[in-house]
Amino acid sequence: MSGFTIISYPTPNSANLLSLTDSRSRYMLPIGGRFRIIDFTIRNSVSSHANETIIFNSHEDQLQQYLDEYSVESLEKNPHKITVYPFDPSDIESVLEALTQTETSYFVLYNGDNPSIINLSALFEKFKASRKKSLLIKLKINEKASMAYKVVICDKKTLISLIKKSLKEKNRSLHFFEMIINTLIHTGINTTTLDAHYWPINSVTDYYSLNREIIWNKEISDTLTREKIIKSKIKSDRFALLDEKCAVKNSFISDYCYINGKVENSIIFPGVDIEEGAVVIDSIILPFVKIGPGARIINSIIDESTEPEENRYNAGANCRIGSDEKHIKNNNFPNTLNSSITLVGKNNYIKENTFIGAACYVASGSAGEYFTEKTRLNDGDSILKIIPAQD
Repeated sequence: MSGFTIISYPTPNSANLLSLTDSRSRYMLPIGGRFRIIDFTIRNSVSSHANETIIFNSHEDQLQQYLDEYSVESLEKNPHKITVYPFDPSDIESVLEALTQTETSYFVLYNGDNPSIINLSALFEKFKASRKKSLLIKLKINEKASMAYKVVICDKKTLISLIKKSLKEKNRSLHFFEMIINTLIHTGINTTTLDAHYWPINSVTDYYSLNREIIWNKEISDTLTREKIIKSKIKSDRFALLDEKCAVKNSFISDYCYINGKVENSIIFPGVDIEEGAVVIDSIILPFVKIGPGARIINSIIDESTEPEENRYNAGANCRIGSDEKHIKNNNFPNTLNSSITLVGKNNYIKENTFIGAACYVASGSAGEYFTEKTRLNDGDSILKIIPAQD
């Protein structure tokens, strides 16, 4: 056995991202105009020359299908091996089984469902030559290293021994992998630092800001373009079309879009339709969303449409979503949805002539019932999912 396996473990479930992660893992969250977070995870593995990647996922979503497409489209003779395992903190036996089956001598562990750009190959070779059992790497971000962002390299025997000990002692934790890493740290392992990009996403506002940073930070965008390692799979079966009435200013327009309205200072993901007379300003429109004629979207995130319907708009004709008001917080979620950003969750179809204000939250699939009789959602208000009563 030789080489190393990268183990990406998930962030414990939380409500910080609202509907952005209610039906998908953070790995599958669209990011940077045309990617998903998992693309960054695999980019780190391939560029670091890891033998394989193990992804632990605490959601049931389409992650495995997405990664299967990555393997099919890889140009390598021996495509990078990627395996997804469900992660349940109460079933650590399955973690042990997954790691035991690997054919490498070392593991690299990190919280890989936050987007990052990390290159480990040179550091791994130095670690291997040192003959140490483990190494703590503090990620150096903006010239400052922190224990909050860390990666651990560990030999297989040591890590499996720790997991077996945890099982024997019946240790259970939502932060299981962090618990294992902290146990290693307490044994007094060597420490080093590594320059990296690492972006923890702890709120909807973080998510909005990070998308813009990835697009408009030249160093980051150049890295992703130059390497050609990331193989985005957010695709459609058509070409992009900028029609005669379109006007685009200071924006990122991805592949497979149809634009016939005005787009300014915004990020448009693949498969989006923006009809004639529509205006999108300071907003992020996620995959396959349809913006109707005359609609006006400002300072908003419109989440992706996974169930697109040919003749229905996610933002109907002449509707108004968001505003250019400043510093408004959502009344229900002021810590995660603020800066006047409005979030419209997945698979909503906002009817024509509807008004949705600043810092509003519309949970996935909840708009239809609410707007049956109403046409307005005031600044800071929310439409939450209604959970049916149990018989």
